[in-house]
Amino acid sequence: MTRTAYAAAATALLLGSATASAQELTAERASAAARQAVEDFDVTGLSVAVVKGDEIVFMNSYGVRDVRQPDVPVTTDTIFPFASVSKAFTTTAIAMLVDDGVMDWDDPVRDFIPEFEMSDPYITAEFSVRDLVTHRSGLPLGAGDLLVFPDGKPEVSDILAAIRNIPPATSFRSEYAYDNLMYIIAGEVVARAAGQPWHDVIDDRIFTPLGMDSCEALPSEAAAAENTVTQHTRAPGQTEAVPIDPLYIIGDSTSPAGGLSCSIADLATWAQFWLNEGVGPDGERLLSEGQVAELWSPVTPQSVSPLLAQLADSHFSLYAHGWSVRDFHGEYFVGHSGGLLGASSYLGLLPDQDIAVVVTSNVSTYASTALALQLLSDAAAPEAEADWLGLLQSVYAANRETALEDSGAGETADVAIEPVRDLDDYSGEYIDPWYGLVTIEQREDGLFIDMSRSEVLDAPLIAVAPDRFVARWPDRSLNADAYVDFTVEDGQVTGMTMQAVSETTDFSFDFHDLDFTKRD
Repeated sequence: MTRTAYAAAATALLLGSATASAQELTAERASAAARQAVEDFDVTGLSVAVVKGDEIVFMNSYGVRDVRQPDVPVTTDTIFPFASVSKAFTTTAIAMLVDDGVMDWDDPVRDFIPEFEMSDPYITAEFSVRDLVTHRSGLPLGAGDLLVFPDGKPEVSDILAAIRNIPPATSFRSEYAYDNLMYIIAGEVVARAAGQPWHDVIDDRIFTPLGMDSCEALPSEAAAAENTVTQHTRAPGQTEAVPIDPLYIIGDSTSPAGGLSCSIADLATWAQFWLNEGVGPDGERLLSEGQVAELWSPVTPQSVSPLLAQLADSHFSLYAHGWSVRDFHGEYFVGHSGGLLGASSYLGLLPDQDIAVVVTSNVSTYASTALALQLLSDAAAPEAEADWLGLLQSVYAANRETALEDSGAGETADVAIEPVRDLDDYSGEYIDPWYGLVTIEQREDGLFIDMSRSEVLDAPLIAVAPDRFVARWPDRSLNADAYVDFTVEDGQVTGMTMQAVSETTDFSFDFHDLDFTKRD
């Protein structure tokens, strides 16, 4: 979800938010909250588990795997993609290799990937394995995600070639900015240090010893599995969820950042592994106590969202190594959310209470986050009467209304104008240093933009101001229409920039980081 829009909508709604009646976390409460989440967010399919120590207090599934197959329900063995909750698997693999003595958190990345290069030689030399996984690179939020989203399938070599050309937004190690590409590179570090592919490390060191038999480390293998959900989404204004285009299933190379899939039963095992501080279900220690502490050690300060401040009395939040850590109703909290086009997830731990909640869903809503935080609040402070389900449903509805309003940009006659110059003046090939080629061309129906790294980002351009157009992508569920602003010097079009039309567009559509030069 888009953090800026999420926070803005939440701030506006907090003053009038209602509270729920106090309820402690029991199996009955978890069941009622899950049913409410499914109903309020109109969820296609959802699974939830509540873990207390070695006991699964509650685990259930709701809805269907695919709206086109209404007779095939989701079960606790159904496989869900869980997006960025995957990041902790990548950092766990690193921690295991540190335990092995193969590497260290503060080793330079170039010790493992000599071709790794940032835009600044000093940063290149100093950039450590820890820097890859703590979102403090200095690059902008979601830097380079258009290489991957919505349907890009880059190789690791493409990622390495791109990052050296992405200008920094802040100084190195000074601020938090979420970055998926660095986790892809972290997966490559794991592969080179271990001497085997990243996904084999995950299988051999995590899935197999923990008995997580349903899990797939590669999106292509999960998609081919018989019991995997279909991801669903809704375009702005659309009430019915529809399956995503299979093109949107992320590429295997992206998996270290967010491509793993498991059943809720196996994710409950993963949660128990953390409550047991690195000990598996058979009593075998897979990760040292020191590395568990290292993974949860805070590194990069994050802003505290208005929702967390109001509903959980949170005062601080920091990113550790694949996990966020914060105070939550006065309790120590460790967790991570995950979101892909057509899927969402949340895993939260209250280590001092020995409680964990994990939720997965096969539709793009806030249901997973809302349900997980509701149940964790019920566990930590039932007297607080925090209404995460109600408030986040309101935030979700407000953001969808904003997205619907913004989706009309350039659509109506009173907004569209005649271009101020001949379309031939705009046509041509444009190059951005990290993204590469975008083509502007005349077709029978007018001017079009074709972004080379995507099969779906090919759209008509609608003039809305002098030298400004709107790219209206055919798939309206993307909620990612973009302004295209052409640069004109001495009467000649020399380049262009882009920017998302709506504040609710996901930050992974990082159009604003593009700066194209027109080829002669």
